[in-house]
Amino acid sequence: MTGFASAAGPSLAVTAEACQPTPDAGVWRMTWRVRNDDVEPVSVLAAWLPHGRFRSPRRDLDPPATIAPAGDETLDFFVACREDAGTVVENAFVILNLRWRSADWRVFARLRVSFREDGAPDAETVLVTTQPVGFSQS
Repeated sequence: MTGFASAAGPSLAVTAEACQPTPDAGVWRMTWRVRNDDVEPVSVLAAWLPHGRFRSPRRDLDPPATIAPAGDETLDFFVACREDAGTVVENAFVILNLRWRSADWRVFARLRVSFREDGAPDAETVLVTTQPVGFSQS
């Protein structure tokens, strides 16, 4: 697990905690731990996994999940993925929209996902970065 700290943005760590099969073939219930390494709280507003081979639709959290400084929260996703054993999917992401210091931010947890013999995905967080929402607007 790798986190990213920046004076300009919040500092979070995102880690896959558990993976369980569901009755639907190729769909796994995955639990992720989001740890707030910052000195101020963050509120997670939405979360999703957009990769075509490791996917969960956007989910708005109502109410938002507020994470205290040095605290953590778990988020569950039903992830659609079906790959042969030994397959590795690079550049999958967990994306979080959150509010920090009264501003909206986006968190990108870049993943490397490998598939076991039973078809279960093992997701490893490679890097976590943050950026303000709308940063590229002029």
